[in-house]
Amino acid sequence: MSVDLDRLMRQYRECARHVWNTYFQPLEDGWHEFINVEHELFHGLVLVQAGMENTRPDGSGLVEAIRVRPCFPPVGHLEVFHAKTPSPEVREVPWQQGRLRPGEMDLRFQGFFDWASLDDPQDYRFVRARVFSTHQPELEGCDVLLEYQSAKFEHVSK
Repeated sequence: MSVDLDRLMRQYRECARHVWNTYFQPLEDGWHEFINVEHELFHGLVLVQAGMENTRPDGSGLVEAIRVRPCFPPVGHLEVFHAKTPSPEVREVPWQQGRLRPGEMDLRFQGFFDWASLDDPQDYRFVRARVFSTHQPELEGCDVLLEYQSAKFEHVSK
């Protein structure tokens, strides 16, 4: 069964944005109530539809079964943000700007991200991905944020 994972991720992103911005963002501490809703939306709209219903994100949101493929523009690189993969007790992640260059790399999906604070409307402008391997030593052991329109998604069998 061939599944268009890009379409499923786009539908999930749009649904989660709409549900957050319309129904949960106006609530006091709406993020607290939205966490479980967002997880179930991802499970139902992406994982089940892609035949990965037994796949569960880890505590950081990492889904090893979904690879993120960067789409490089004609300039030959992507502007990204990167940070060393934080430990669970770290609340503030020190993001740095950098460049992602074409070459061998393995990025895995960790969620959608926006710079907005917890109680603000969200756009989910970025894809957060964990770097499993890369030709760029400065990105070893990092998470990266790349703009949504520069990412494609594919299922990875273990």
